[in-house]
Amino acid sequence: MSSPKRDQLLACARRLFETEGFHTTGIDRVLSEAGVAKMTLYNNFGSKDGLIVAVLEEASDQMIDRLGQTAKDASHDPYEQILGIFEALGAWFSHPEFCGCMFQAAVAEFPDPDSAPAIAARAHQNRSASLFGDLCKQAELPHAPTLGRMLGMLASGAMCTARQVQTREPADHARQIAEILLERASSAGFVPVNLATAAH
Repeated sequence: MSSPKRDQLLACARRLFETEGFHTTGIDRVLSEAGVAKMTLYNNFGSKDGLIVAVLEEASDQMIDRLGQTAKDASHDPYEQILGIFEALGAWFSHPEFCGCMFQAAVAEFPDPDSAPAIAARAHQNRSASLFGDLCKQAELPHAPTLGRMLGMLASGAMCTARQVQTREPADHARQIAEILLERASSAGFVPVNLATAAH
């Protein structure tokens, strides 16, 4: 069950981890800025890694919900909703507080694929692919799960580039590439590479 101190620690940790990184942000600093004792950390998250996982899970929930809702608000057409996600990413990249994708940072800072933060980051990527895949299915596009993973990869690449260039341009370019991919997927005979390879 949530508590004010838990929420306070989670919010402070997210701000610091997102802007300054996971390893470079010491837990004592997080506790000090959050104004809570170490027992709050231990009782609610168990460890710094547990806190990092909670931050990633909360960020994933909010991001997937926000992208999905923004797409629905933009159009009733699932095809257009897919493109609307890239528009939403562009707005995020344009925000003055944008500092990159926390999930990509987690994978970079926790190279062990079996570490809890790396697993949480991969779970977010899977959720992103599922969001796109569900919309592809609603749009009656073929190979929707694979197409969803392709679009998720495209969005992830846009986030990585946006962190470097600090503009919305990567989202706009990704949207154009997504349009080409969707048009190709709508044509007869479209078979994703992995399925085509498996068929031989």
